This record gives sequence, structure tokens and C-alpha cells, in this order.
Amino acid sequence: MPVTREVLRKAARVVLVLAAPLPFMPALLEGLSVLGGLGHALDAWFGYQCARDPSRMLGVGSVCARCVGIYVGLGLGALIAGPLAAAVGVWRAAVAAGLALLLLDIGSEMFGFRPAWAPFRIFSGLAFAYPVGVVAVHALGRNA
Repeated sequence: MPVTREVLRKAARVVLVLAAPLPFMPALLEGLSVLGGLGHALDAWFGYQCARDPSRMLGVGSVCARCVGIYVGLGLGALIAGPLAAAVGVWRAAVAAGLALLLLDIGSEMFGFRPAWAPFRIFSGLAFAYPVGVVAVHALGRNA
């Protein structure tokens, strides 16, 4: 079967949507003999890709609040990408604006202008990752 634009777009959408709940899976899989190893592998990945500073964690999930926003944003962007991807220029501008907000969040926290605040960390992650999910699904389908 040839890989068509629609097949690639759907595959990208499925992968990104399935990635959204991954930060919550290690805790859900803990204690399950069959899937416990998968939970440990996911937890190891999250330990590698996220600093997991306790002051920046939500108390749920295996990553910090910003990373939760990024994972969920990618999944939501991919899930809703279909009808919204037509105006790709607008979405590229949204990626740039989201990146600016994310960098402002990181910088203001890093330089001590404000303390870590989970709601803003989630919002900055979502604001960046949501349009990235939309653009990624659209771009993968277009370039197939």
C-alpha cells in the first residue's frame, strides 16, 4: 500500500494524540505485572527529558507542569488539526507567539523575576505545543 498524504497525516495525528496521556501512564501502570515494565520505561524517558523539579510538578504525572502542557498541547493540536489546518500561515504565527511565551516563561523563572507557578507553566507549554501539533499534522500530510 503506498503511503499517501492522508495516511501520513492520520498516522501523525494518531501518534501525537496517543502521546498526550503518556506523562500519566507510569503511575497508572505501576503495580500491573503485565504492563509495569512499560511504565518503568516511560518513567525513565521522562526522567531523561524533564528535570522533574518537585517545586514545578503538579502532583500528577511524571513530568513538570510545563511538560504536561507540551504533551497535552501536542495531542490536542493533532486531534483538532483537521478542520483548522487550512490557514497554515496563521498557525505558523501561533507557533512563533507560543515559542515567545514559552521563552518568556523559562527566562523569567530562570532569572528569578518570578517563582515557578504551575498554571503559567501549563499554559506556556500548551500555547506552544498546540499550534505545533496542528502544523505538524498539516505539514506531514502536505509533504508526503
